[in-house]
Amino acid sequence: MKMTIVPLDSVGGDIPRAIARRLRTILPWRFIVASSLPDPLPRAGARALDVEQLLSLLPTNDHHTELSVALTGLDLSAPDMDHVFGYAAPERRAAAVSLYRLVGGAPGRRYSRRLLVERATKEILHEAGHLMGLSHCDEALCVMRYSQVLQDTDIKHSLYCTRCLTELSRMPEPASER
Repeated sequence: MKMTIVPLDSVGGDIPRAIARRLRTILPWRFIVASSLPDPLPRAGARALDVEQLLSLLPTNDHHTELSVALTGLDLSAPDMDHVFGYAAPERRAAAVSLYRLVGGAPGRRYSRRLLVERATKEILHEAGHLMGLSHCDEALCVMRYSQVLQDTDIKHSLYCTRCLTELSRMPEPASER
């Protein structure tokens, strides 16, 4: 499995690479950090960037074993939701994750880099689970548990529970992997 993390200009420093390093300690996948792209501007009158604007920057991927995740520092909204930490589009094999609320939602606010990397890792794993066909999980510590507030993200682990791992193992492999 390969995941390409596409940082946008609003994500500074080495945060994307730190997230990729953390992800490599959890999953035996290939994680690549692409060159950064400019953030699109939120639509007129919008307080947050619409997730569809962000997903449109990513290539549509037909390969079952390749996922893409856009990483932005801007606030992100989705249909019928004022804000989201992340959003998955399984039909595109792509997701978007916002760091904005993972640091508390205030630009320039002091935060722990380690905590931000851990929160972003959990969010990327959560969205990757959706891209691979998982739905939200009721297990309190599973990374697939829905996070309504930041504390929900902090409580759960950076791992899939046994039930979610079993479900993932039952998913069909593409012909090229058999």
